Amino acid sequence: MEASTAVIIALFVMTIFSSFGGVTSPSPKNIRPNPNIVRQADRAPIPTSGPINPYYSGVQSATARTAIHKFILKYRRPRQAEEITNSIMVHSQKYNVNPKLVAALIARESRFNPRAVSSAGARGLGQLMPSTAKSLGITNPFNIDQNAKGTIRYVSYLLGRFKKRAKQVSFALAGYLEGPNGVARKNGYSGQSQAYINDIFKYYHKI
Repeated sequence: MEASTAVIIALFVMTIFSSFGGVTSPSPKNIRPNPNIVRQADRAPIPTSGPINPYYSGVQSATARTAIHKFILKYRRPRQAEEITNSIMVHSQKYNVNPKLVAALIARESRFNPRAVSSAGARGLGQLMPSTAKSLGITNPFNIDQNAKGTIRYVSYLLGRFKKRAKQVSFALAGYLEGPNGVARKNGYSGQSQAYINDIFKYYHKI
């Protein structure tokens, strides 16, 4: 038998055995998804149950408090969940911000972790940058009540600044992520901010 014929036969036999599992391939868990590919599911409409009221007024506080506390318990222990809930409710009323909107934003920012620190240096529940925290009078960004108060006060300011926009809540949230001056200057926001807004809206409608 010629050498070339023997090689062809050998390759043929290997092909047959590989079809029966003789040659292993990477298991699904070892295959990393391409982060640049947007899944069709990610393009689905945001689940909503109606428009979001940005203000505390008109919100049934007792119902909101129960729902927020129950939601935070998914992430924090009971004692800490109670403390975070109390701070959200007290300061939301003071600055006239919907407490469910605040809870949704904090869920997106830190998953209610008061000790969270981002790679950029943002800290605490609302992931406030040091300069922003300082301007809001926060001396300890890891303190639950101080951070909640500062976060809510800042959201209140943003809602007021974009009050005349048709998408007031969206513009305010984009301002929280990008900075209000840039959003106001271009009268719009980036795709990254849109994804951020979508995430917060999803959390809101889960509370």
